[in-house]
Amino acid sequence: MKKKIKKFQFKSLITWDTVLVIAVLFCAFVIPVFPASWGRLPMRIGFTMVFISGVMTMENRKMIILYLALAAFIMEWISGILNWEYLVLISRLLNSLFFIIIIFSLIREMATSKVVTARVIMASVSGYLLLGIIYSGMIAVIIQRDPVAFSNITIGNGKEALSVHLSESLYYGFVTLATLGYGDIVPLKPYTRSLATLITVSGQLYVATIIGILIGKFAATDHASHKKDTNP
Repeated sequence: MKKKIKKFQFKSLITWDTVLVIAVLFCAFVIPVFPASWGRLPMRIGFTMVFISGVMTMENRKMIILYLALAAFIMEWISGILNWEYLVLISRLLNSLFFIIIIFSLIREMATSKVVTARVIMASVSGYLLLGIIYSGMIAVIIQRDPVAFSNITIGNGKEALSVHLSESLYYGFVTLATLGYGDIVPLKPYTRSLATLITVSGQLYVATIIGILIGKFAATDHASHKKDTNP
């Protein structure tokens, strides 16, 4: 009976891991394609998927995390409807905090797993994309409040401008995270240059850490398999 329960829980976690990957892929790569006239609606839908699936992927769901997810969900929709600047800033802060918790939860899951499974691979992908989304949110706030902090940024007002800023921030955030650096958008102020450096370094550290974890687990699995073969 216990084995059946564990098997059901494992399948459920894999399902929510898959939903989380789809949600972050949607936020990172699909949302910028939507028409600017749609405003923040696609992002609110995408973040809602991330909130729900992020909580469900956690094996240990503490009440404070559930409260934070609920607060982030409510604030995301209220700020999108009212479109008040200070509500948007609070929403971005709550989103970033919740996403950081998810990333650390995913890294912990990868570190404690004994073997490399589908969950570990999906966790590594989700964590990297969430890191890019966090930085893109920061960049979007900067663009909204200080449009001249970056070069070649569209300046405007209203929902359409906000959608364009979001598209630009996602593009710049992920390009910088991957250290690709096309150079079409350039940080012009000291604090945006420092942020670009932080994005680049943290992106490389994340990749190096995850690769180290995965290689270590593969090596441990091979060693255990070899030891079992040589000592029947």
